[in-house]
Amino acid sequence: MAQEIIKKRGKKILIIILVLVVVLALTATGFMYYNSKPSKTSNQKSSGAPGTPLKNPTAGLSLEQAVAQFDESFVKYLLIAIKANELHNPPLSSDTPRINFYIGEETFQSEISDGKISVSKGLAENEDIIIRTSPEEAVKMVQNKEYVSTSFRDGNSQIELVAGKLTLFAKGYLSLYEELTGESVSP
Repeated sequence: MAQEIIKKRGKKILIIILVLVVVLALTATGFMYYNSKPSKTSNQKSSGAPGTPLKNPTAGLSLEQAVAQFDESFVKYLLIAIKANELHNPPLSSDTPRINFYIGEETFQSEISDGKISVSKGLAENEDIIIRTSPEEAVKMVQNKEYVSTSFRDGNSQIELVAGKLTLFAKGYLSLYEELTGESVSP
């Protein structure tokens, strides 16, 4: 009788373990699929019209002129330069990536939804990261995409990780952070 009860419990435990393994495997597969989906090009995702490139707002302007005209379009172009349009919601979540910017005395907020970047003045609540830089540095980064990582690595611009590492990983920030700063952050 006791052996029969032990066999029944053993079978139940085995079934529970198998169900958990299957659920974990499906979750991991879904997560890997979600993170490996081919992305549209930066211009297609950010400008709204497929194939229409987003115009660099600094084109034809001196550094001083660009600083004087700095607005949301500069921030959006900078976000495209750092590939922020590749950030995404965590799997099975509606928690969109949000970035706050402190550019000199001005503040901007951005949100990435389905690869589309929206930018407005002010600060977002529950931001994932904060980027701080001067207007001159921001303009230099918009003028020359190659300068972006130099600005962060030289300390002229800073990234502050606000959200937890697991959230940052799930949204794609950790690879962006490593690319910009040269520093690795493990989840």
